[in-house]
Amino acid sequence: MAVPRSRVVSYEDDTRLADGIRRDLARELHDRVTQTLTTMLIELENFKVEQTGRQSVLRQLDGLQGSTREVLNNLRTVLYDLRGEEGIEEAFIESVRGLLAKFEERTQVIASLSVAPTWPTSLRAPAALNIYRIIEEALTNVRLHSGARLVEVALGAISGGKLAVEVRDDGRGGAADGQSNKPGLGVMGMYERAVLLGGQLEVKSADGKGTIVRAILPREQLI
Repeated sequence: MAVPRSRVVSYEDDTRLADGIRRDLARELHDRVTQTLTTMLIELENFKVEQTGRQSVLRQLDGLQGSTREVLNNLRTVLYDLRGEEGIEEAFIESVRGLLAKFEERTQVIASLSVAPTWPTSLRAPAALNIYRIIEEALTNVRLHSGARLVEVALGAISGGKLAVEVRDDGRGGAADGQSNKPGLGVMGMYERAVLLGGQLEVKSADGKGTIVRAILPREQLI
């Protein structure tokens, strides 16, 4: 039996409305809740530096950070579903290769990827997305600020059960993420994603010697 036209339109309108509500909710959760919790994580990490030698305090801070990360990871999963983002956890390496291919085509900057045998064969969905975004933002900085001719992305493992994600370019170096010595929004976004995964971000840049963006992440948070 044919479905009346009015009912089809109503269904499509309802679907668009529901999609809009999900997007608005995801944006509100990100802007108001996720960023607040991420700021708390960063402030706790900075406070830990001041507590060197006070093991009982450091243990309590580690517990607070662990609980905050758990809440954030759960919230990220909800946001992931609300936004309807396509999962890349099963094809993470292929997704990064595709990102580099598009970057190279757009910028004419040679881009390469190296993956160590010790890199995990699969990642958790939120971890895969956050690492992908770190690489994507680092490439954006290369495109906008570096004047590079070559960029290299390396995925591997280091001692202590940690993984390293490195984006290195041969550009002009100097101040990262623009001309100011103050970290810009791009660097802060990468830093927040690294902290969310229980790790840290390093940005090393020197005049005429290019820039290295390196995220050091605990393996257990990613797989």
